[in-house]
Amino acid sequence: MDGSMYLGFTNGASRHTQNLASIAWVIHYPYGHLLVARGICIGPTSKNIAKYNVVINLLYEAIYYGIESLMVYLDSQLVVSQLNNVYHVRDPSLHRQFFRVILLQRSFTSIIFIDIPQSNNAFVDSIANQVLDWHINHSSH
Repeated sequence: MDGSMYLGFTNGASRHTQNLASIAWVIHYPYGHLLVARGICIGPTSKNIAKYNVVINLLYEAIYYGIESLMVYLDSQLVVSQLNNVYHVRDPSLHRQFFRVILLQRSFTSIIFIDIPQSNNAFVDSIANQVLDWHINHSSH
C-alpha cells in the first residue's frame, strides 16, 4: 500500500456483572474512509490486558491489509506511555502482551501510539458495547 498514514482506533467494553469483556478496532484509510471495523468478545480479563489485546488485534489486521504506516489511537494513557517507552511495564501479566506489540511493530515503517479521551472514541466504543451486548443476549445461561 502507499506510504500514507492510516488511522487505527481501539476500545473495549466490560460488564463486570457478567464477567465479560469485548474489544473493538477500526482502521481508516489516510483520507478518512473506513477500511475495516471489527469487534470480539474476549471473556473475563483486566482492563489493561484488554487494551493490549485490542492493540495486538489491530496490528494483525493492519499487517493483513499491507499497511506500513499507522497512527493508533486508544484511551489509555498508561498503555500509550508504555508503548511509547515513557513508562516501563511493571505488571508481569502485561509483559507478554507488551512484547507481542513490540514484535508486531517491526512490520511497520512508521507507527505512532496516541492517547485520546474516551469521548473522542465513541464509534469504536459503540462497536465494543454492541459485541458485548450481543454475546450476553445470545449466550446460554
